[in-house]
Amino acid sequence: MIRVLLVEDDEVFRLGLTASLKEHDKLELVGACGDGKTALDLSVELQPDIVIMDIGLPVVSGIQATKSIKSRFPNIKILILTSHSDAKTVEQIMQAGADGYCVKGISTERLHHLIQEAHEGAYWIDPLVAEQIKRYMQSGKLIEQEPNSKKLEIPESSPLALLTEREREVLALIADGKKNLEIADILVISPGTVRVHVHSILNKLNVKDRTQAAIFLMRKTNTD
Repeated sequence: MIRVLLVEDDEVFRLGLTASLKEHDKLELVGACGDGKTALDLSVELQPDIVIMDIGLPVVSGIQATKSIKSRFPNIKILILTSHSDAKTVEQIMQAGADGYCVKGISTERLHHLIQEAHEGAYWIDPLVAEQIKRYMQSGKLIEQEPNSKKLEIPESSPLALLTEREREVLALIADGKKNLEIADILVISPGTVRVHVHSILNKLNVKDRTQAAIFLMRKTNTD
């Protein structure tokens, strides 16, 4: 059973989601609350496997609650479920260490599936949010440092440690919004070689596309 803590300040929505989670035979709802401060307390008390977290919470925001929980309990997975989908908010919550980002309106069946995927270590971001992040990346705002200046100190436990030095260079350039041809020119390699590196990066980080890979880099370099 996957032990779930639900944090949502809209009482009607919380009650509906509570009923849905209780009906799933692989999920155990161990607690529910409506503010970030209580979420922190319940995380300490209940030690859930995964927290479903809204952002716009009273007392302590969902962003701050996520950051606090992940700093104390890095093994607890946090899946954001919110109506906020602007790129800047996504950047902030990923920097806080969230393990996934869903926009409200997602079907309960899909949410149940994503809870299980997050528990297994997969990283997922809503396609609606991913498209905005892609435009945000292209504006050069997602990671402001020059790619050649990124000398990351990566813990051995981080999935980024699985990447070769060249793959890390490619990933840094992806995060700066560079396309394959641009990466090939910068690194003086063929576009075909870039495609091979990108494929390897996606597999090693267990993400589905370049946008998720870039956000993964941002999240890990702010939390590891």
